[in-house]
Amino acid sequence: MDELIGLAIIISIAIVAGAICGLVALVQLNSLKQEVAALKLKLFQFELNANAAINEKSPADPQIDNAKSLHRSDIPAAVYKPVSIKPTSVRKTIAKKPSSIELLFKQLRAGFEQNWMTWIGAIALALGGVFLAKYSLEAGLLSPAMRLSAGGLFGVGLIAAATYLHYKRIVFEGFNNYIPAALASGGFITCFALMFLAYNSFSMLSAEWAFIGLAVIALCASAMAIKLGPLLAVIGIIGAYSVPIWVNTGSGQLFSLLIYVALVSVAATVVAQKVKRVWLWYLLWVGHISWYLVGLTLFTYDTVWLIGAFALLSILGLIAIARLGLTFKTLEVRPHSFKRLVNLFPDHGLLLAFIAPLMVAMLLSVFNIQWQIVALLSIVLLLFLVLKNSRWDAWQGVSLVIALLLVNSAEQTYTFDDALFIFKNEYGLGLLLALGLSGYGLYFGNIYPKRLTFHLLASLSMFALVGALYAMIPNTALATAYPLWAVLLCLMSAVLIKFTQHQTTLWQRFSYWVGANANITLAITMLLSDSGLTIALAVQVLLLSLLIKKYNVAMPHWPIKALVAALLLRLTLSPWTPSYEELTLFDLHWSLVVYPLCIGLFFTAAKCFNASQLKIWLEGAALHCLALFVTTETSYQLVGHYPQLFSLSFYEQVLLSCNLLGLGCVYLYRAQSAGQLGQLYRTAGLILSALAGLLLIKTTLGDNPLLMRLYVGETPIFNWVILIWLVPSLLALWLASLVKSLNAKLSQITLGVSGLLALLAINTLIRQYWQGGFIYLDKATSDAELYSYSVIWLLLGALVVIAGHLKQQRLLQNVGLGILGAVIVKVFLIDMANLTGLLKALSFIGLGLSLVGLSWLFQKLRKRNYS
Repeated sequence: MDELIGLAIIISIAIVAGAICGLVALVQLNSLKQEVAALKLKLFQFELNANAAINEKSPADPQIDNAKSLHRSDIPAAVYKPVSIKPTSVRKTIAKKPSSIELLFKQLRAGFEQNWMTWIGAIALALGGVFLAKYSLEAGLLSPAMRLSAGGLFGVGLIAAATYLHYKRIVFEGFNNYIPAALASGGFITCFALMFLAYNSFSMLSAEWAFIGLAVIALCASAMAIKLGPLLAVIGIIGAYSVPIWVNTGSGQLFSLLIYVALVSVAATVVAQKVKRVWLWYLLWVGHISWYLVGLTLFTYDTVWLIGAFALLSILGLIAIARLGLTFKTLEVRPHSFKRLVNLFPDHGLLLAFIAPLMVAMLLSVFNIQWQIVALLSIVLLLFLVLKNSRWDAWQGVSLVIALLLVNSAEQTYTFDDALFIFKNEYGLGLLLALGLSGYGLYFGNIYPKRLTFHLLASLSMFALVGALYAMIPNTALATAYPLWAVLLCLMSAVLIKFTQHQTTLWQRFSYWVGANANITLAITMLLSDSGLTIALAVQVLLLSLLIKKYNVAMPHWPIKALVAALLLRLTLSPWTPSYEELTLFDLHWSLVVYPLCIGLFFTAAKCFNASQLKIWLEGAALHCLALFVTTETSYQLVGHYPQLFSLSFYEQVLLSCNLLGLGCVYLYRAQSAGQLGQLYRTAGLILSALAGLLLIKTTLGDNPLLMRLYVGETPIFNWVILIWLVPSLLALWLASLVKSLNAKLSQITLGVSGLLALLAINTLIRQYWQGGFIYLDKATSDAELYSYSVIWLLLGALVVIAGHLKQQRLLQNVGLGILGAVIVKVFLIDMANLTGLLKALSFIGLGLSLVGLSWLFQKLRKRNYS
């Protein structure tokens, strides 16, 4: 016990000494600042007196009046040297505006550097009060009531001293109330800790009274912060928001919790406005939103209205009233650019913090009419606030999203026997919202013609909501709903087209034309299915491109890119979708119609844009469709089905290797003029070429018709051998030229592979001519076949050498001479090995005459090149 008492006395002495030292240091610092200011004032007066003395002496100085003026002739040539003075160019430096977070940390750092002793003193006082309360608990020297009373007097004494110093302002003038705030902070923390001890450790207070007491202390700290500054405001706000953590009344009443948080937020808002510190608003937002998220985890089926009302009132209080005032005065109606509408801090972030969790909770909950009311009120509130501040125009898009989620979470229809189901539940609600939002957009778009979001809402609401209903309805009930939906879509398109004839702004006409086309396309789409929908979407891309070109509007490219990306994903997955296997259009297989049509539509749309990124994007989409068409259709026509990537047959493997290598070459060629997308095309081309190379290796070393019994066709030349090796050889030759600029060594390797594939292709074509459908090497080889190899390769070698001479390419000449040398070796070692008598003599004579004739031809070509 004595050790504890001694330790407490030492700690108290240290705290008091630290506080006294801090006060002495601050007083000395204040006196030093005053002395420096006095010295600066004296120095400034001295400079003024010196300048005045010089000005009085200058006109009366006889030496200056009688001085002989110097001419250029009086200055020696060695001394005089004209100097050309070049104007120095001043580089304009644009200072980067620091962000709000950087400014916040800068202010906090500056405040700490100037007042660190004061802040440490406040912490010491607070710790002293806490330790005093703890000591009173452990020592048992006094009764609990006396201990708490003594601690309370200490805290109240600090608060009273802070109030006295603030109003007297004797020693602390110019210190921005930091010392009174430090004393008050220590007092309030002490009172807060003692109130908590009275409830938690001594059980002297009930949970309700402890809750009220802690809340009063925190609110009083916030109220004094208006006079004493931000240091106390932080303590008050944090303390007020943390009270429900320390004290649990056990009632579990969500209503009481939200009412308390709302009252604290109102008080914190007043403090933040009076103290004028931005980071106090951050503290307020974090505390309010945190308890709102906690409330979302506590609501029940019957308290949906409560959490919804709290979210909507929070939007009104923290966003609307903070901007517009209590009277909701219209702040701004002028139009803004898309970038300014999106970049609005903190309004958008706060709105999403309240709306997004609310919508997620609505989607995860079972159907409840209270959710429908809350969502409808959210839409009405957002559309009302848009009219008060044009910077919130983007919230119309949020209201449309809420409407879509509301339709999705509405009471679902499961029986469609009644034809009036299209006016009930989610279907009736969707139509009502579509008409309401479209009418809102048309009406206020006419009043504010330059605010684009009104026109977009009018154009897209009907399309989006009817499209959502179309996605939800079963196919068996579509026949009942389609007539009404088609009529509404066509009527809305007619209204939008009518508005385009009377509106003057370019964006307004463009938006209404886009909406009209989208509605008509959706009406047609509902009649179609599968590939018909794909064609309708591709037509929509072309119509959008034509409208952009017609009205010459600087529309953002991302909507068209998103539509094209979705369409390409659909086109890529369609061949492997079960519903497409036997699908036909106009008595033709669907891929023969859809892919060529989409290629034409994309290329036509690309023509509408001159030298823009969207032009490259659309051309790439057309190229991708071409790749899909070649890959899928060749397999379907030759094999009977689309490539099954994990169970490829020999023929599918051959086709896929040709297709992949061809696409790789096309992508590499496209990369040369793709601009920013060049790297993407280049990477895709190299990956496809590598995959084709792996398939070719598997074909050559494994599934090789020369090594195993595989049927290659009976028709000479036009058989599977062309696809196995000849087509890949030509494509590899093209690939070598494409990768030459990327890697010269890789180009040489690819060129060698091309030659090897050509060798295999020519030899197998010759063998297929003599052997028929099966060319495996175990079959006997006739003399005629052996001789045909020599004759054909002799002619090919001669042609290669001639081509090398004509094009003056040394490489071709060497290749041709190598072929001729190989042919001569084959003739001597193989072809003439079994010949005797006259045949052997005639063969040698024929070979000699051929070589002499070729030599004469080469010399003539060489002389021609030299001349």
